[in-house]
Amino acid sequence: MHRFDPAAAIGRLTAAFAELLAESKQGGAALAIYQGEKCLLSLHGGEASPGSPWTQSTPCLIWSASKGVTAACALHALQEHDLALETPVSRLWPDFAAEGKEHITLAELFSHRAGLAAIDERGLSITDHDSVTKALAAQPPNWAPASEIHGYGARTFGFLLDELIRRVSGMTLADYWNKVFRKPLDLDLWFGVPESILPEVATVIAPKTPPSPSDFFRAFGDPNSLTRRALSEPGGVLTPSVMNTPAMRTASISSLGAIATADALARFYSLLASPNSFFDDKSRLQMQTTLSSGLDRVLLEQTSFSAGFMTNDFGVYGPSKSAFGHPGAGGSLGFADPQLGLGFAFIPSAMNPGALPGVRTRKFVHALYGMEESD
Repeated sequence: MHRFDPAAAIGRLTAAFAELLAESKQGGAALAIYQGEKCLLSLHGGEASPGSPWTQSTPCLIWSASKGVTAACALHALQEHDLALETPVSRLWPDFAAEGKEHITLAELFSHRAGLAAIDERGLSITDHDSVTKALAAQPPNWAPASEIHGYGARTFGFLLDELIRRVSGMTLADYWNKVFRKPLDLDLWFGVPESILPEVATVIAPKTPPSPSDFFRAFGDPNSLTRRALSEPGGVLTPSVMNTPAMRTASISSLGAIATADALARFYSLLASPNSFFDDKSRLQMQTTLSSGLDRVLLEQTSFSAGFMTNDFGVYGPSKSAFGHPGAGGSLGFADPQLGLGFAFIPSAMNPGALPGVRTRKFVHALYGMEESD
């Protein structure tokens, strides 16, 4: 186990957060660290919207950090119905067997190996669950199934897991999350915020700096690339101005639409980091165990995934080999460190370019563990 000094970590993180606020020209952010039910640190600052200060209870869009919460719900539903990851998806969802997908397993679907990173049908709405899942079930895979290839399902992943939850439990993801986790744990994290919460939600701000040249951004500029298709359909390119609308904030968008406080996201990951009454040891091990690793066909970087979570094969979460979680576009990040029983969350409103944690977010991970920038 790596050494961890809570007091020193709190000091480093507090200094790094103050530096962030001093450098920020607009927007705000929040950061939280929990160990079990104990809050080790909860920081917030800046503006939630012009003229409105960010408070501890300010919720903000977390983009693809939503996927970790969605995956936890799906794994819980499988656990409660004694379904193994080796189960073919088509056993639960018969229509999914079309176009050579009959042998794809839950493990392959959860770890982005099923070849469904991009949807073939164009023009569908990001909020039309039934039409999107019908189209995904009917289409062939983007690559040959039963291979070791993986590619990040930026939009499709949430639809696929939401559909599994519906077929296993009879509930939508949003209803499952509310019933099983949000209400019992009193967590300020929603898939579709209540209208009464709308005025409190932070305004997301588009990146102000251009992205650095990379294979990912070159591919994103090609409308026919798998990268662009995976990150723009269904729903088209979802800009912050679109995601800030009441219609999108109140919709349940499983892959990228959750709205949360940093305290809620960190508390949830602290639950996942230690033995608890919600998940048995087998399910917790599934969260930590890498199922796919290597060059991601969509992100065009080295990534690794367990059953729904991004794992730490490539050092996203510091030195803990068992850490797992999920980043979100623009810099959001939530993760669990099972070695220390920690839950971490960072949520900014002003986005940085990119789908994976950038320099700003990595600085907080390094501060948590006392790592040098080159570590």
